[in-house]
Amino acid sequence: MRRLLLVPSVLVLLAGCSNGAPQASAQIPAEGDAIIVRNVLDGRLDPDSGLAEVARSGGWPISTSQGFLFAIRDQGQGPYVLESTSGAFPSVKLTANAGLAWAVVRIPAPAGVEYRFLTGAGDPFSDPLSRYFSYSGTATLSFVSLGGVHLERWPGIGDTKLTSRTLRVLVPAEAPTHTMFVQDGQNLFGPSPFGGWGLQQAAGPSTLVVGIDNTPDRIAEYTAVQDVITSQTLGGKGLDYADFVELTVRPFVEARYGKTARVGVMGSSLGGLISYVIKRRYPDAYQFVASLSGTFGWGSIGTGVHNLTEIQAWAAMGTCPTGTFYVDSGGGPGSGCVDSDGDGIQDDTPNSADNFCENAQMRDVLTALGCGARTSYVFSSGSPHSEPAWRGRAPGVFRLFEGD
Repeated sequence: MRRLLLVPSVLVLLAGCSNGAPQASAQIPAEGDAIIVRNVLDGRLDPDSGLAEVARSGGWPISTSQGFLFAIRDQGQGPYVLESTSGAFPSVKLTANAGLAWAVVRIPAPAGVEYRFLTGAGDPFSDPLSRYFSYSGTATLSFVSLGGVHLERWPGIGDTKLTSRTLRVLVPAEAPTHTMFVQDGQNLFGPSPFGGWGLQQAAGPSTLVVGIDNTPDRIAEYTAVQDVITSQTLGGKGLDYADFVELTVRPFVEARYGKTARVGVMGSSLGGLISYVIKRRYPDAYQFVASLSGTFGWGSIGTGVHNLTEIQAWAAMGTCPTGTFYVDSGGGPGSGCVDSDGDGIQDDTPNSADNFCENAQMRDVLTALGCGARTSYVFSSGSPHSEPAWRGRAPGVFRLFEGD
């Protein structure tokens, strides 16, 4: 039978019966996403699918009439314990059934309550699927709920052509008026191993920022054509990725956070390149596009390779689409830009770097198209090709976007 543990202002419902799936599921309310967990415990759904389905729906933990339902995959390292680092609720031993470890906890004031799990050996870990999270160094912290400016995540977002990945969303304090879709979501909000962008400090109070995680197939997804790098032929899925952002990610986000009048897309390096691919493929769908140190010469980097670069693809458009444009780079002109292989693309000389020459050429192409009055070009002399450098220029990008 189940037992109740009373503490001041908190009621913890411990699932103390573990000798049968039907009895376990009966202790969970038959409501909302909790039904998914009941289906797992009753053997009608496998645990990984159940956890993922909740993560893409209302999110973990599940709010029910009996309290918050917490669950993790049972990896055989139990007995697991759920605890609040601030003491908002007493530690709870999770019940293991059908590949899950779970408990229901009443938390009267869930906003800002951080939680974590402990293995049977006492090793702490955060909830990898929690909807609400923040960063502590390169690690993440899990929260029952968060208000004000905060981060939310949606794992497992994909389509029929591309691998599923996580969306990391910066939810503003005010009702969103602008939405910015940004590549390389892992690097945008926390101090990643490469150095984060800190977009929490760059975005305005009514801008929703959607970070789209990259995958191991990043080079292919972020390039519209192939190139040869260190004797390897790489790239070419960029149009599929553009379709994924416009036809899968954007409707998903708008269904949950609402549509905004201004929508932009941005990224750095290959992420900047693919942002311009997205704008070119859907010219009227995005009012703003930004590339920081974009690799616009992709397609003609390898010796003897002359596939269509994004510089050439934009030049072929003939006229400038609607919207506002941003291009930047660090590095510098060095000893000058030269078309060393006669492919029509200006190449960085050894002492220039950071794609300076091809970004300057992209600026000239936009001007020739008639985009000049709506194009901002920023040269950050000597800046390296790095996350900290892009972090420094990101506030200016958002001021330009939000000023439209």
